[in-house]
Parts: sequence; C-alpha cells; structure tokens
Amino acid sequence: MRLFGRHAEVRAEVGDGFVAGEAVALQTSFQAALTGRERSAREPVPAELQLDGGKGGRVVLVWRNVVVGFVPPAHEADLRGQLHRAGKDRLVCPGQVYRDGDVWRVWVGARPPAGAPEPEPGSDRLAAPPTRIFGLALPRPVDDDEDED
Repeated sequence: MRLFGRHAEVRAEVGDGFVAGEAVALQTSFQAALTGRERSAREPVPAELQLDGGKGGRVVLVWRNVVVGFVPPAHEADLRGQLHRAGKDRLVCPGQVYRDGDVWRVWVGARPPAGAPEPEPGSDRLAAPPTRIFGLALPRPVDDDEDED
C-alpha cells in the first residue's frame, strides 16, 4: 500500500557500473547538489541516484533533486527498458560523485574501480556552460587555431 501517493523504489541493474555522461556541461548542477564541505574536501561522496526519462529518449541521473548526468549510449537502451518496466515506481541505484581532475563526475554502480575511471568515448557531448558574472555570460577567448582559415 502506498501512502500519500508515494511510489515504491525499484533497484536498477547496472552490471559492473559506468561513468555518467555530460559531466563537463553539468558542473553547475554538481555545485548545487554538493554541500560546501563536500566541495572543499574533494573526496568521493556516496550517492543514491534516481534514473528518470529525459527528452529524446535519454535517461537522466538525478541526485539530491538535481540532474547530475546522463546514461551513456552503451547503457541507455537497457536502462530505458528498466525505467519503462518500473512504471510509476522510482528506479534507483547506488553511485558515487567524485573528482576527475577539475571535473566532478558520477560513477553509476555499487563499487567503482580504484582511481578515477575513464568515461566512455563520446559520453561528454555537450559543451561547458559559459562563465557568468551576475547572470551575464562572459565572451569565450578565441583560439589562435580558429582564426586561421
């Protein structure tokens, strides 16, 4: 019996695990989801991730009510099927938020391998958001390589 419209949780099967995609573009989301202590400690943070349907059939990863990643293409069809079978129930799995150089990333699965796992090629397809000051986007510096035509 569900009380007050709450839905049951269904555990997602993610195999050995994987690194979530689009971390570069979602750094602002990580800053919103992490506490000040977690950001400054820069240590891995255990995460209970919720999988949800996104636009265009993508599967998004939500942590602390913030979208922090996308399921990479290699795992998308399987998890989209699990999401469909879960129906109105919440599809969840364990994970870990960790630093990979200057970027926060999400490991999806029970136990991440030692060290910073590499994301799958092509999993970070979105560009980093522009730097903003008081809500205004700053112009990006021009590469010398782009000027040569």
